[in-house]
Amino acid sequence: MYEMDCIDGKKVPPMVIDEDCVLVGEHSGTIRVEAGTLVIQGKNSGTLDVQMGAKVEVLGEQSGSTFIATGAEAIVRGIMSGSTTISSGSSIIVEEKGRLSGSLRNEGTLIIRGVFGGARSGDGEIIIEGNGYIKEPVTRNGMTFYQW
Repeated sequence: MYEMDCIDGKKVPPMVIDEDCVLVGEHSGTIRVEAGTLVIQGKNSGTLDVQMGAKVEVLGEQSGSTFIATGAEAIVRGIMSGSTTISSGSSIIVEEKGRLSGSLRNEGTLIIRGVFGGARSGDGEIIIEGNGYIKEPVTRNGMTFYQW
């Protein structure tokens, strides 16, 4: 059984993906990708949980916590924001026009061909290719933030 989300005061089960699927439009809530490839063309506001052997491709926007399990993969061509965990033996590739922002726990591999900005921890590998870069925070009036 899966943990339920509470959206607009109602308990909502997660969307479970077990085959290739394309998300068009907007979705709010948890998406658990157990098999196949999920392509997010629209926007998801909620947790994205990508399990072993599964893959996600973000062309639109993923906003919320993202967990990439061992043996899973994510490709970001759009925007992925929020807390992200890359497990050992898994990877996220941020393509040239892609953006990954938020706190990152990296135990796997992050390949940056686009941009990443946020706090980072973990013993994983970060590879910068082509025009890829890590955005530095801005400090104004004692506040540190990322200006996109």
